[in-house]
Amino acid sequence: MGIMVSEVYEAFIAAGAPEAKAKAAAEAIPVTEHLATKQDIAVLRQEVAGVEAMVGRVESELKGSIAAGDSELKQEIGRVESELKGSIAAGDSELKQEIGRLEARFAALEAKMWRAGLAIAGSAVLLNRFLDWISR
Repeated sequence: MGIMVSEVYEAFIAAGAPEAKAKAAAEAIPVTEHLATKQDIAVLRQEVAGVEAMVGRVESELKGSIAAGDSELKQEIGRVESELKGSIAAGDSELKQEIGRLEARFAALEAKMWRAGLAIAGSAVLLNRFLDWISR
């Protein structure tokens, strides 16, 4: 008596084969460790379902982590952007103040130059008149 694949034997019986022929046919199929039974397949399906569930949990955790990281990144970008805007505004304000001070100094210097120019022109006129008076 050889080793019989019970699933094959049961299939032959269910198909209406006589018991002796079903047994002989089931024993004729070589049983090796590479042959999967229904039970083996059921176990594999359970294991695959477990792996799929783990993959689903990992995927869910990754999505959550990515969403949290995305949210943190957006907050950090907003903070840096706000800080930069504040720094730019402060620098802009300081620059405008410095430009105002320089314009005021330039205006004062320009006024002094006009006064000096007028004084020189007046002196030249007086000197010219004096020279004319002396030469008479």
